[in-house]
Amino acid sequence: MAFLKEVFFTLLMHQRPALSSITETYRACFTRLRILDSTSFLLPTDYGEDYQGSVSSGAKIQFEYELLSGTCLQLCVQQANDSDARFAYHTQHTILPNDLCIRDLGFFSLATLAEIDARGAYYITRLRSDIKVYIKQDGEWHEWDWESIGNRLGEGEAVEVEHVYIGHQRLYVPRLIFRRLTAEEWEKRLAYVRKKEKRKGRRCHAKPLNKRNITSY
Repeated sequence: MAFLKEVFFTLLMHQRPALSSITETYRACFTRLRILDSTSFLLPTDYGEDYQGSVSSGAKIQFEYELLSGTCLQLCVQQANDSDARFAYHTQHTILPNDLCIRDLGFFSLATLAEIDARGAYYITRLRSDIKVYIKQDGEWHEWDWESIGNRLGEGEAVEVEHVYIGHQRLYVPRLIFRRLTAEEWEKRLAYVRKKEKRKGRRCHAKPLNKRNITSY
C-alpha cells in the first residue's frame, strides 16, 4: 500500500504543472474540484483471504484528487468486490459548501446526490440507464420519453433540460443534459453491454439498449 501511494504521488507531482494551467477558470466558481474514481486489478490467489474479487483475488484503489490545489483527498486500497457507491457514502462528511464533485456511474446513488446538494455543494455525474426521468406540468407528473428524444437528436447532438426529477423519489435536479452517441461511440458501448450481459448469462433487450444510445448527465 505504501508503494502504491508513493507511485500515485510521484505521478501527480509530474502532472501538476500541466493541470495548474486549466484550473484558474474554476477558482471563482468552486472552493474545491473533487474528482473521485477507482481502479481494480487481479492479485495472486494467495491474497484471497484479505483481498477478494468477483472472480478471483483482487484489489481496488479508491482515489480522490482535488484539482484546484493539487492535493489528494482520499487514497484507499480495498477488496476488488467492495462497492464504489458505499465508499462514496462513507466519505460524504468531507464534502464542504461550494465543492464540485465529479464521479462516474460506479458511485451513482440518488441518496448521495441529495446529500451533496443538502451540503451546499455541486456534482456532475452520468445518469444510470435504469433511472426514470420526470417533468412536472400543471401539477401532474410525466415520464420522460427516451426514445422520442433519441430520435430527435442527431449523432453527437445534445439538449439541455431544466427542472427535472429523477428516480421514484422524484429527486429534483436543476438541469439534465441528454447527448446522442456518435455511431462509433454507440458501437463501442453496444459491444461492451453485450459482453457484460453474456458474462452474466442474460440477453440484451431492445428498449434498454435504446436508452443506452443516449448519454445523460
